[in-house]
Amino acid sequence: MTDFGIIGTGHLGSMLAEASIRRGAIEKERLWVSNRSQKKALRLAEELGVRAANNHEVAKRSDIIFLCVRPMDLEEVISEIHEHLTPDKLVVSMAMDFPLSRIQGLCQARTARAIPSIASSKGLGVTLLVLSDDASEDDRSQLFRLFRAIGWPVEVTEEQLDVLSDLTSCGPAYICALLREFALEASRRDGKIDRGQAEKLIRKTLIGTAALLEDMSFDELIFMVATEGGITEEGIRVIKAHSQELFRSLFLATSARHRQVKDGIGDLKG
Repeated sequence: MTDFGIIGTGHLGSMLAEASIRRGAIEKERLWVSNRSQKKALRLAEELGVRAANNHEVAKRSDIIFLCVRPMDLEEVISEIHEHLTPDKLVVSMAMDFPLSRIQGLCQARTARAIPSIASSKGLGVTLLVLSDDASEDDRSQLFRLFRAIGWPVEVTEEQLDVLSDLTSCGPAYICALLREFALEASRRDGKIDRGQAEKLIRKTLIGTAALLEDMSFDELIFMVATEGGITEEGIRVIKAHSQELFRSLFLATSARHRQVKDGIGDLKG
C-alpha cells in the first residue's frame, strides 16, 4: 500500500488533503500532513482523521510526498528532509516556477510537478502534471489516479506550464474578476439593479453555461445564443474588438511575474 505525505497545509495543501480523503482517492490512515504551524496540521488531521507529524516524520513515512509550500521556501524544505528523499520515493512539487532540474539537484528522489486548480475542491479542477524522466509508469499511474478523483489531470511539458497555469490554476480568479466587473457595470447602468442581485444572477448563469459546455464548444454555444442581427451579436462584437488587448496585457503581466519569481529562486543558489 502507498503512503502519502503533504508538507504545507495552507490553502493548497489543505484542499488537496480534503478533496483526496472525501473523494476516496487516499485512505485517511495512509495520509500524513505537516505544516510550519503545527497547530494547523493538527487541526486538519483532527478534521479529516489523518495523521499529523513534523516534516521529517512525514517524509520518512510517505512513499509519495507533496510539497505544498511557496516557491521561495521549497529549497529550504527539501534541504530539511533531504535524508529521507531516497530514490524509492516520489517528490511532487506543487510550487510554480521551481523547475524539476532544480529539485533533482537537491535530492535523490524521483520527481514530478503538479499544478492543480481550486476547482479541484469540487472534483472539477484541471491539474497540470509534469513528470521527470526518472519517474516510473507506476508514478504516472498513481498521480493520474489521484488527480482523476478530484478533476482532470493533464500531462504537459514544463515549458507549457506558465501559460497553461494561467488558464487553469489562475483561471477561476480571472473569470470571477471579469464577471464581477460585468455585474458592477450592470448596477451602474441602472440604479435600480443591486450589485448583489446582479452577481447572483451571473453566478447562476455561469453554472448553467458550464453545464452546457460539457456538450458543446464556445463557438457552438455563442452561435446558439447570438442570433444574426440580435442584441447578443452586438455584445459579442464589442468583446471581440476589445478583448485581445486585455488578454495580451494579462499574459504580459503574468509572464513578467513568472520571470521575477524564477529570478528570485535563482538568487537562492548563492
